[in-house]
Amino acid sequence: MTTQYGNVNDTSGYTEAFIQAYNAGYTQVLQEMRDVYAGSVRPDKLKGENQAYDFLGTIDLVEKQTRFEDIPIDDMTHNRRWIYPRWFRKGIFVDREDDIALHTDPTSGYIRALAKGVIRTKNDVIFAAFEGNVRGGKQPGDDTFAFNDAIWSAASEGGRTIVHDTTDAFAVGGPSTGLTIEKLILAREALVTLKNDGNQMFNLVCSQRQISQLLRQAETQSIDTNMVRALANGTITEYAGFRFIVDWNIAVGSSNDIDADTNIYPCYAFTSDAILFAQHESPIFRVEWLPRKQIYMIVGKVGMNAIRMDEDKIIKIECIA
Repeated sequence: MTTQYGNVNDTSGYTEAFIQAYNAGYTQVLQEMRDVYAGSVRPDKLKGENQAYDFLGTIDLVEKQTRFEDIPIDDMTHNRRWIYPRWFRKGIFVDREDDIALHTDPTSGYIRALAKGVIRTKNDVIFAAFEGNVRGGKQPGDDTFAFNDAIWSAASEGGRTIVHDTTDAFAVGGPSTGLTIEKLILAREALVTLKNDGNQMFNLVCSQRQISQLLRQAETQSIDTNMVRALANGTITEYAGFRFIVDWNIAVGSSNDIDADTNIYPCYAFTSDAILFAQHESPIFRVEWLPRKQIYMIVGKVGMNAIRMDEDKIIKIECIA
């Protein structure tokens, strides 16, 4: 008979069973894979070609001074950000003489590789959103929200970066260092100064190199706590008000600091609602029969994207190697 998956002369329902078993295996394995940003970004479902998010400006009340005084009126600022799907796809050929049943097994190399690819792509997309431009305006593209990779100053609140040679006043001129407790203190201070809730746990995405740098400091070596012992074991844990996330996307660059003269790791301190990650409800998945080649083609396709929701919720930390 002819099925929706291709022209296959199948009266036994074997092709349909293959489809269903493969989908079931994919879902099971995908749930077993680890998403490094799970719980630290805002999730949403992606619908349509463009999806808008509107923000109201700050409303400050004014005290009444006299009787019959007019109520002050403000023209509110409405900020709109847009997200759109980015499509990622991959096809795999399966020869007809292969043992097809093997590919329905969740432990199959094909299934595991495809599942890991989806998770890895998600991590890549979220990481790119930390400094990526965001479409804004009444219509998509009317405006752009850019990350301000300049020195953070509590006075001007302009830039969003703590430099690798920062002083305790956020200025340039201190020792050039990797990740230190001082930088964690400064990052937390900057986020709270930007009116983020100081009672919450913030996130810090870095590489294993930064955790090693933190462990070598006398302050962490002299404290015998479960928290520091967990760091010593190389696990992602909490310290100094931050939840650590290790992402392989964090790598040392070439003259990539603000002054373009030092190789640094770009790390990011952020709140759990700073990044919006949106994906279609489930990956589009199908198996097609290619008559000329006499093979099956397994096709996986997923639409996803991530955007920065607010520049006041992310602080970049420069760390040398």
